[in-house]
Amino acid sequence: MAHKRDVNGGPLRAGNAGVIAAFVVALAATVLGAGAAYIGEFGAVAAASRDVDALQTRIASLPIANAKKREKIVRAVIDRFPLERFAAPEIVIRESAIRPKIIVVLDDIGLDRAATDAALSLPGPITYSVLPYAPNVEKLAASVAAGEGDLMLHLPMEPHGHEDPGPNALRTSMSPGVFFRALEWNLSRFDNYVGVNNHMGSKLTANRAAMTMVLQNLKHRDLFFIDSVTDADSVAYEIGAQIGAKALRRDVFLDPAPGDGDLVRRQIRLAEQIALETGYVVAIGHPRPETLDVLGPWLATAEARGFELTTPSALFARDAETRIAAAPELRY
Repeated sequence: MAHKRDVNGGPLRAGNAGVIAAFVVALAATVLGAGAAYIGEFGAVAAASRDVDALQTRIASLPIANAKKREKIVRAVIDRFPLERFAAPEIVIRESAIRPKIIVVLDDIGLDRAATDAALSLPGPITYSVLPYAPNVEKLAASVAAGEGDLMLHLPMEPHGHEDPGPNALRTSMSPGVFFRALEWNLSRFDNYVGVNNHMGSKLTANRAAMTMVLQNLKHRDLFFIDSVTDADSVAYEIGAQIGAKALRRDVFLDPAPGDGDLVRRQIRLAEQIALETGYVVAIGHPRPETLDVLGPWLATAEARGFELTTPSALFARDAETRIAAAPELRY
């Protein structure tokens, strides 16, 4: 059994007991209703400052956070996150050894060249998920891989309904041989990617046999998988945990509805809050004009406000005991 570690990576010592106890009390208060008081004070800058200080103390006192603890915290954040009538105060975190980590994944890269160029100009590091059937995909992938962020493959999968995920999409109706050939075609379209996430896939990610085949293949290639969570019944993360594949789940969609910059701003604030209370957040967006217009200034100031922009591969590179699994039921 792995030894527990403290927040700096060292062995957990008996002297941490008081800190751990304080964290447990604080966490229980949050989950059981202390968040209601926070909602009432959300519009006040002074109250926000107090909350941020308390949250930083809570993160610093957490030597190890497991999946169930993070799930409870994220649910509490979502339950109390207000539909603001007034703009929320900007979160500024005091300098700390532990900085909440923000992973931004931009999907659907490659089809619209102008949108792709605009996305690639954002400050990072950002993770770009490239569609395997994009024009000139090898050249595009090489340029992304040369940057400071992660390159991912945006694997087309069967959705519910009649939307078209694109050529050679993985479908539940395929025989095992056809399914495997389609998977291999997609995974061989370009090189140097470090992970995969699903393009559409609300139907396929709920199919255990299909996702076992996908995740076994990715495990063999030492690639991680991020479940975009396009359906509440997705089994991708569960199967990844069962077979020992590297997997994460999306916490927040930055732009669940196109054309709404105010919604993007609200989702960004939600992403920040999840990062503050759990240590990191996985946020997925798309290269839409309103998303990039909001995302650019936010990314440019995130580090100065105490957040750390990072990538999935950097998160997986940390000690496995200190990583926190993403919450499984978080919707938009």
